[in-house]
Amino acid sequence: MNCKKVTSTDVAKKAGVSQSTVSMILNKKYNVSFSRETIERVEHAAKELGYKNEKKLPKTRISMRGTIFVICPNLTNPYYFSLLQGIEMTAQKNKYDVFLCNTRRDYQTEEKYLRKIEKLNPSGIIYTCSPSFPEIVRNLSQKIPMVHIGEKDAMKGMDTVELNSEKIGHMLAEYLLRLGHKRAAFLSTPLTQRQSARRARIKGFCKAFEEAGYGDYVYIKSLPEEMDTLFQGVDMEYKTGYELTGKVLQEVPNLTAIVGSNDMVALGIRDALLDRHYKIPDEISVLGCDNLLISGMHGIDLSTVEHFTGKKGEDACKILIEKIEEKKLPKGKQSGEMIHHIEYEPRLIIRGSSGYPKNVI
Repeated sequence: MNCKKVTSTDVAKKAGVSQSTVSMILNKKYNVSFSRETIERVEHAAKELGYKNEKKLPKTRISMRGTIFVICPNLTNPYYFSLLQGIEMTAQKNKYDVFLCNTRRDYQTEEKYLRKIEKLNPSGIIYTCSPSFPEIVRNLSQKIPMVHIGEKDAMKGMDTVELNSEKIGHMLAEYLLRLGHKRAAFLSTPLTQRQSARRARIKGFCKAFEEAGYGDYVYIKSLPEEMDTLFQGVDMEYKTGYELTGKVLQEVPNLTAIVGSNDMVALGIRDALLDRHYKIPDEISVLGCDNLLISGMHGIDLSTVEHFTGKKGEDACKILIEKIEEKKLPKGKQSGEMIHHIEYEPRLIIRGSSGYPKNVI
């Protein structure tokens, strides 16, 4: 028994026409006129031969509607867990799923996610850090609703839940100056161009000391820039504080305070001092930023800055969902492109890791 598949070429031979004529007639694509006789001849030949016209399904755009993509630089700092918790809680209340994209601060991984996200076409995107590819992100935000959680003015023209790190740095320095500290160090993870929050925090800290006339007594120490993508262990920020503390103690005599760029760095500073038998805060005060849960635990008592991380995640998701729902409305009923900017006033949390320097009564 001959089971050979009948092709459009077979139909063309039987009907005495070209293969392209068969294709156009059977697919109803009449780019040229055909006589009634030719159409009937082709259709009859196809039926007699048992030809099956298997139409190719049109390519459809993959869609992940109902899903919010969250771009995160790492999961080694509980700060990002607080953000994610706020985002997920709000998303779930509004029947949206959350898909996490952890870039690990790797440029290629971040770019790959951005390219794939456009193809996957989710309902919206939340960026929890300063983008490494701002132009790609801006273009993407024109197609898919997007909200940025990050440094003030880092992504102009975009809906942003803002972090004013310069104000936070200034606040930490003013507090130390009020206590009588005049010689302080600020330790940080790498200060690359994309780490705008870290650099702004240091800027505010140094500015306050300069205004008080002690600008020459502030010591900034950070990891090399190339370590921004290489140094990605779970304890990366803690190790930064621990290792840089050992170096700054050797290089700078008579320090009375050391500040970490965040709480995880500050916890490393704390342990490095305790391992060297320094008394905190009697000999050296320690401060951080973020007010992580662990920072307030008994025995740690880290002085820090609260800037309402979880609430930022909630508000970013609320703004994004408003944008998504707005986009669903008919053109005439949309209220227009309103840009949201939300900024929380940071609050100093004073605990047992900070106090007056020993030479001040």
